[in-house]
Amino acid sequence: MGLSRSGARRSSLGVLLLSCALAVGTVVAAPSSAAPGLRGPSARYVDTMTVPDNFIPFPARFGGLSGIDNIGGGNYVAVSDDKVQYGATRYYQFGLPITPDGMFASTTPQINGGGTILGPGNVPILPGGADLEGIRKLGGNYVVSSEGARPFVRVITPPGLYVRDLPIPRAYLPGRSSGLAVNDGFEGLAVTPGGSIALMTEQALRQDGPAPTKAAGTRSRLLVYGARGGTSEYVYRTDPLARNASNRASKGVSEILAVNATDFLVLERGFDPATGRNDIKVYFSTTRGATSVTGVNRLSGRETVMPKTLVYDFASLPLLRPDNVEGMAFGPRLSGNRRALILISDDNFNNPTQHTKLHLLALRF
Repeated sequence: MGLSRSGARRSSLGVLLLSCALAVGTVVAAPSSAAPGLRGPSARYVDTMTVPDNFIPFPARFGGLSGIDNIGGGNYVAVSDDKVQYGATRYYQFGLPITPDGMFASTTPQINGGGTILGPGNVPILPGGADLEGIRKLGGNYVVSSEGARPFVRVITPPGLYVRDLPIPRAYLPGRSSGLAVNDGFEGLAVTPGGSIALMTEQALRQDGPAPTKAAGTRSRLLVYGARGGTSEYVYRTDPLARNASNRASKGVSEILAVNATDFLVLERGFDPATGRNDIKVYFSTTRGATSVTGVNRLSGRETVMPKTLVYDFASLPLLRPDNVEGMAFGPRLSGNRRALILISDDNFNNPTQHTKLHLLALRF
């Protein structure tokens, strides 16, 4: 069920969903994989904005938004994973007016900028040359991540000019039986308050283990580039597939967001083609207490994974179809000592089956 594009209808449905959220409570019960004693923020659903299909049809179609970040002043940037089919590799800049109680104050993003992301030598990226999944503000620049056969982590200027690529550890380089899988690479991207760059793989490296099953989740890796140099690595285990999932269902990490140097919000996204339903959960996780696997080529399976605890499960709102949620960013401070968390979905340029949606949760740390 898509939310209406009409402001009045959207508001009334938002109130209905918010009422349901208040009735249900903060979240459903945490799964057994939650770490005892680990405390994360509480969260409540507040509002959803559904962007009209063909919002910007030319010169570069608005869609495929797989990452979002708050750049200050009420403005955000979102990167498109378009593989140069509907326009150049790009990001958009837009305002998102939000009321003190956490409601979207407009029915569409207020586009006010953006840029074309270029390759080394500031040459355009050719079709299939990038599959952009994340974008974060990094000082006066941005850092973007791309999965695919030639993954990269790239620093660019605000117009999109090339600055540098970060070196990818050998264990992550795609190979026949090792490294990042083509479509399960660097999905999660975060920048810590101290300037470290953190990435999380959507699923396990090929040599580290299988994709999620109904019995067990996959072992994703967190890779952190220190602000002063060096890297560190840890293991994060996703939830298993649902017990009633079809044999075509999938699950993985689609985004991470840094709370501080050690703690992260982790977005787990699942999809089952048999039902057309998305399984969207937000977890709080930490590197504290986890085994360092820095420089380890292949996991042994005996590592202590990053502990996690559930923050929000979109299944607690059965009336809301969250869609293919891929990006996550902090929003403004809200009334009641709360912080907005904004999540964005990737429509895969598959309108009208899928839509670009922005969801707003209110967090209390």
